[in-house]
Amino acid sequence: MAEEKQKKKGGCLKWGAIIIGVLILFGACAAAMTGGGEDTGDTSSDSNEAETTETATEESTEEETEEATEEVVEEESPDAGIGEQLDVGAMSYTVNEVTTASQVGPSAFPTTANETYVVIDLTVTNNGNEAVTVDSTYFKMIIDGATFDADSAASMSANQNENGEITNSFFLENLNPGSTMSGKIVFDVSQANADNPEKALQVQEGIFGTNSGTINLQ
Repeated sequence: MAEEKQKKKGGCLKWGAIIIGVLILFGACAAAMTGGGEDTGDTSSDSNEAETTETATEESTEEETEEATEEVVEEESPDAGIGEQLDVGAMSYTVNEVTTASQVGPSAFPTTANETYVVIDLTVTNNGNEAVTVDSTYFKMIIDGATFDADSAASMSANQNENGEITNSFFLENLNPGSTMSGKIVFDVSQANADNPEKALQVQEGIFGTNSGTINLQ
């Protein structure tokens, strides 16, 4: 009888251990499945965040490129050639002719160049509603990136006829709305610069030159 009781007791313990082991196994499987689901959710979330960040970066890059392109376009100056009208703000400029000379003015009292004069014959029109001042200092010559000022005295002399009369001297000339004036602007430069094919005349609107453009002289 004692042996049978011990056998029954041992069998119960054995089955109890098996049941506990099965429960532990099921619990481990359930935990693994739950953890795997959470990882999948994290991966999906990370993927969505990465795609959102990439899209935002691409849109930002495109916007910066468009803004840079617009800035470049705004910085570009209008160009014209000899005989072509260039509009700058309310002003219009046309270079009629470009010549070189060693002196300008009336033959009795000429003005002589230190090196070589580049003489630019041009026409200016005021298309605005107010009178403007036009002066030789508003014009610059650009040669290979260097900027040259006009010679005010030579410009005045170049606009003087044989009788000594001066018309449109480009010295603080007052130009009313709808009016046009023609005359000469003179630059004293080296012979090499005078012969340089990359010459351009920079013109501007008003004393501050907030609006400007260039006219090619070749």
